[in-house]
Amino acid sequence: MIILVVGVPASGKTSVVNAAKKYFKKEIEVIEFGDIIFELAKKNYGIENRDEIRKKLSVKDQTELQLEAVGYILDKCMKGDVIVTTHFVIETSSGFKSGINKEMADLLKPDAIVIIISDPDKILLRRVEDTSRVREKEDLERIRIHQEMTIYYAIPFMYMYNTVIEVIKNEEGLLEVAAKKFADFINNLLEEKR
Repeated sequence: MIILVVGVPASGKTSVVNAAKKYFKKEIEVIEFGDIIFELAKKNYGIENRDEIRKKLSVKDQTELQLEAVGYILDKCMKGDVIVTTHFVIETSSGFKSGINKEMADLLKPDAIVIIISDPDKILLRRVEDTSRVREKEDLERIRIHQEMTIYYAIPFMYMYNTVIEVIKNEEGLLEVAAKKFADFINNLLEEKR
C-alpha cells in the first residue's frame, strides 16, 4: 500500500507523520520523497542543499530525478506498506510545477492521500522562523494559492486510481491532535486492507 502525505512547505507534513508513528498499530516505513531526490541531485548534479534543486536545475532535470525517486519507492512498497511525504505542487523559479506528474501517478497509483493543511499565516510564520532553509521572499496570498492548488490536485486521483483522500488540519499548538487523526486514518486504512 502506498500512502502519499502532501502539503505545502511548512504545513507540517513531516511533523504530523513523525508525531503519529507512536500511534500506528503496524510498522510502516516512512519515506521523504525530497530526501531521495536530494541524494540523487547531489550525486548526479553536485547540488549542495535541497533549495538548490528548484533554483539551479531545469524543470526537465527535476522531473527526471522525480521519476528515479518513484522507482525507489516502488521497490520499497514491494516489501511492505509505505508512507511517502511529498509535494503535489512545487513552486520553482519559473512558476508552479507538478510534484507528481501523470507518469509518476500512473506508476505509484496511491491507495490513499492525506493532505496536511494549516492556516497560511501560520505557514508564513514557520517559514520565516526556519533559518535552515534558503527561501525567497514569502507572500501570504501565494501560500494560500499554493495550498488550494494542492487540495485540488488530489481530486483526479479519486477517479483515476480509486484513491481515498483525507484532509487534516495541523493547527498551531495542536500537533498531537493532528497526529492522532492521521494515525487513526492510517490504522483504519490498514485494517480495511486485511
